[in-house]
Amino acid sequence: MQSYLQFARAVGFMFALNLFSILTLCDAAEPVPPKGFRAIFNGEDLSGWHGLNPHSASRLKGEKKEANLKKQREEFAQHWRVENGELVNDGHGPYATSDENFGDIEFLIEYKTVAKADSGIYMRGTPQIQIWDWNQKFDPKRPTRKPHLGSGGLFNNTPGTAGRDPMVLADNPFGEWNKFRIRQIGSRTWVWLNSKLVVDGATMENYWDRKIPLPARGPIMLQTHGGEIRWRNLFVHDINAKEAKQILSQADAKTDLSKALTLHASFDETLDADFSRGDRTSYVRQGKLDVQAGEVDGVEISSEGRFGGSLDFTKKTTYRPAFKDPGIVNYNDKNWSTTVSVWLRLNPDKDLEPGYCDPVQIVGDSSKKGFIFLEFSKDETPRYFRYAIRPLFEIWNPDGVSWADLPFEKRPMVQVEKPPFTREAWTHVVFTLENINGEKPQGKLYLNGKLHGAIENWNLKFGWDPKQVKLVLGASYVGQMDDFAVFNRVLSEKEIQQLRGLKNGVADLRP
Repeated sequence: MQSYLQFARAVGFMFALNLFSILTLCDAAEPVPPKGFRAIFNGEDLSGWHGLNPHSASRLKGEKKEANLKKQREEFAQHWRVENGELVNDGHGPYATSDENFGDIEFLIEYKTVAKADSGIYMRGTPQIQIWDWNQKFDPKRPTRKPHLGSGGLFNNTPGTAGRDPMVLADNPFGEWNKFRIRQIGSRTWVWLNSKLVVDGATMENYWDRKIPLPARGPIMLQTHGGEIRWRNLFVHDINAKEAKQILSQADAKTDLSKALTLHASFDETLDADFSRGDRTSYVRQGKLDVQAGEVDGVEISSEGRFGGSLDFTKKTTYRPAFKDPGIVNYNDKNWSTTVSVWLRLNPDKDLEPGYCDPVQIVGDSSKKGFIFLEFSKDETPRYFRYAIRPLFEIWNPDGVSWADLPFEKRPMVQVEKPPFTREAWTHVVFTLENINGEKPQGKLYLNGKLHGAIENWNLKFGWDPKQVKLVLGASYVGQMDDFAVFNRVLSEKEIQQLRGLKNGVADLRP
């Protein structure tokens, strides 16, 4: 009798286990969309989707194109399957393409992939919102490929344009699911990855013809690219014309510090920026290549910063980390304006070695075409602190006299004779550039929230190649640097004081 009861209990347990498994599978196969959204993948089969790699068919015509499209549809089920409510690809075959075409939408989707993955999401049949293995190292021989910056960027946009690279690193570790929230209105794209904004209303270029905007409607396509990838919870909210107008109006109306911020480097862990509307990578020149900057002898990350860690230049070196310009200071030859903010800690008279020292520079393809810098003087005791905007060489120096031999009053600069720098406290330094290359250009220097002078009544004409502009840090500098930030407009004195008073530094402004 006892053995019978044991057998019955075992059978009952197995039945309950199987029932639980069935119910679990059923739950997984029936995705429940949030309010206002609808599911576009049923979690059960491939209904509503077909196979299409548009790159393999785009140049074909007539019967050859029809045969190619037919073959891709036939191959679709060989490489795609549904498993536990997930849409799974083996890394090969045509892309999963929605039968339905979409216009303005908000799209939710989750994915999980494998090491060395390279995939993406096509909106309106156009590449793409990129998915990377962010653990891959930057290869200077392939400078436009930047997996280390993370996923979510508009990879097929022109390198250096807004949205091409994600503003922050938001990827979860391998083995975990990642969640995209994508908003597409016209050609404007917003991307949130794991609840972090990585693309902020950037224009997605039309890969197929960059002279025209995205098509008004098109399919969603899930790319295959050599490694297994799983997708689930595909939900769409259709955005009507009234809602689209409201969203665009709100996005374009923002004028606060957060919207103006283009780059922030906290130096808590690396030399790379934490946030950027361009490239977050910190570079150094190595031969003819720009390679990713890292800690070296004399340049290291310190745990003692104004906010968290800091970048510590412990001795004078030729190692000069730099951020490339596109999307950051956005140099132009008509009416360029920007603001740069940084915290410094040093005793200039005890820490600096002989010679000029520039904690921050903005440079182009030639110093004779323009040169902007913060500078500690080389000979005076106490050392002067200066902010200089040197335009074209023939403007500021028509007689070919060296910078050191020019009288102070004939240099386009602000000079502070007793600057408030000490080892005991951090000093907040801000400089602005207003309408450079335009009418009535000027620049201002602020120390600890107070205006210390302006560069004005100069012809501040530059001749830089915009592609060659960089922000350079630590040229012969010895001391600490923290919370480096750039803004795309001139900040007012009130805003600079607000910036100085942020509890957690510029991290409080990041979207």
